[in-house]
Amino acid sequence: MAEVTLDGDDLVVRLGALEALVMFRRQLRVPLACLRMVQVDEQPMSGLSLRRLPGLSWPRAFAIGSCRRNGRREFAAVHARAPALVLDVDGARWDRLVVSQPDASRVAAELAALLLARGPAKPGKGRPRAFPAPLD
Repeated sequence: MAEVTLDGDDLVVRLGALEALVMFRRQLRVPLACLRMVQVDEQPMSGLSLRRLPGLSWPRAFAIGSCRRNGRREFAAVHARAPALVLDVDGARWDRLVVSQPDASRVAAELAALLLARGPAKPGKGRPRAFPAPLD
């Protein structure tokens, strides 16, 4: 099973043996500055496309690999019986990462704390995001 860790300023998804064999890589790296949102999905298979290229999937069992949906690139390393972290990313190779984690709630809470400490989202390469003025 894949493991999500932090390495300096990068979020690293270390793939398990089967996942690495299917994807021809051992890990994925995403700069923390590109992370926009994190959530936990208890039923991750329901929202995934089973078409993976490169990758492999089996209905109601697992999905490993990349796909394009609605103009967005998604990576998944999901097992049906485990909750998954859903990470929305902006400005990196993937727009969405879905990774099964046995302790998904704990990891999501840690990542959410990092996002809150960072402050307002900064899209792209560190450009500040302009928020509309509040309505009175």
